[in-house]
Amino acid sequence: MPYIPEAHKKYDLLPLCQKDGGEVFEYPGELIYKAEKEIGEHGLMPYNFESYGEYYAFIDSLIEKHSNNPNAVALLAQVKQTVLEMNQKEEWSILRYLGPSDDGPCGLTHGKIYYWPSRKTKPVYSGVVDDEEFTSYLYPTDAELWEILEDPTGMAYQTIYKNGEGAITQAEHAKMMAQVGEMLKNTEDTNGN
Repeated sequence: MPYIPEAHKKYDLLPLCQKDGGEVFEYPGELIYKAEKEIGEHGLMPYNFESYGEYYAFIDSLIEKHSNNPNAVALLAQVKQTVLEMNQKEEWSILRYLGPSDDGPCGLTHGKIYYWPSRKTKPVYSGVVDDEEFTSYLYPTDAELWEILEDPTGMAYQTIYKNGEGAITQAEHAKMMAQVGEMLKNTEDTNGN
């Protein structure tokens, strides 16, 4: 079951995770890849975990398993600490999506309320948490697409109204999605599908 801070329970956040279980995570991809390389294992990405506690216990078990490797222990401890800092939902912004619904992969639903992960130490737009995936995706941040409901770090306001770091226009987003679609098409063509 996802952690929803008491003050956020008035919003219908992460409805699929609340119904079916599972937690959503913001995570440091590069740091995780570096730790995986050091320990010679994959699977450190926080996918399919029921709670933050379950993920942190998993990292603790890897720290114990690799206790004879100080570099691995240090990297794994850094992964755990960084994931902990990135997933303080009390610091995340909450916004309602006002744009058109998109039933495609990674689409948004008109009127649905979403988390925008943020942290006081780095209040920069990094995407929108959609509870169908355990990560955040970059979406357009045009002002007419979003209503800010809560913004404890000011990140959403800066992104939407001041064209802050990480802001993405609808045109930029459409171009990125076209590039992704072309890459997928080329991959399918190469694989003979």
